[in-house]
Amino acid sequence: MTTLEKALFSDNRASASVHEELDQIFGALADFKERNPLSFNFLCANSGDLTLGDAIQALAQTLEVLEEG
Repeated sequence: MTTLEKALFSDNRASASVHEELDQIFGALADFKERNPLSFNFLCANSGDLTLGDAIQALAQTLEVLEEG
């Protein structure tokens, strides 16, 4: 059992349901970026070390891990 599988088991979650939930969050952030490009850019430029852009990238990478695992 992989570490991911152990974590999912401990959380009583299936990989597919976690993937679906994170994909919805990813979609919501991407939609926000598309509908509000100036606000998105302002927030990214003034958010300090982590931005909404970082969140989108992190979610994209996380979804890849779930797809591979």
